[in-house]
Amino acid sequence: MRRLAWVLFIAAALLVIRGSPRASMSEVLQSDGCKPILSTFEGGDLVEEPLTEREAAFAEGFPGRIGRYTAGGKVVILRETDRATHRVHSAATCLAASGWSVGPMPMARLDSGEWSRFRAEKGGESLLVREQIRAADGSTLPDVPSWFWSALLGRTKGPWLVTTVVERE
Repeated sequence: MRRLAWVLFIAAALLVIRGSPRASMSEVLQSDGCKPILSTFEGGDLVEEPLTEREAAFAEGFPGRIGRYTAGGKVVILRETDRATHRVHSAATCLAASGWSVGPMPMARLDSGEWSRFRAEKGGESLLVREQIRAADGSTLPDVPSWFWSALLGRTKGPWLVTTVVERE
């Protein structure tokens, strides 16, 4: 009987989660439905772009929201989630799986905190990519593995905003 109760509870929870509407990333970036919280990024206007076909497919199973933007010649991908999940992974993992050659670079320390960095190359094209995860309290983590374990162990509280910045070299 106890097992049946747990199965029913989990099934009901999954239905609630699956049936709940998800706001777009634009709605996430709105403070009161009128004024954007984030309208610029590193000196450039943040302009929403459509997700690529691959990003849209990934977003379907993502436990949160994903948005793609441009700002000052950079592509800025924002992923927001409220739980530790393996569905948040480094852009290096995604690019490597797509045939890009990926090489690590030294961390970058900016006014916004530390960022992990790497270079990705494919077919004569070279990208500089950096990532950072920002917690609800404003603290930052420079890479996905450190975020995942900190979140899983309760050392950082969500929701978290994963920011990936891509620049052509």
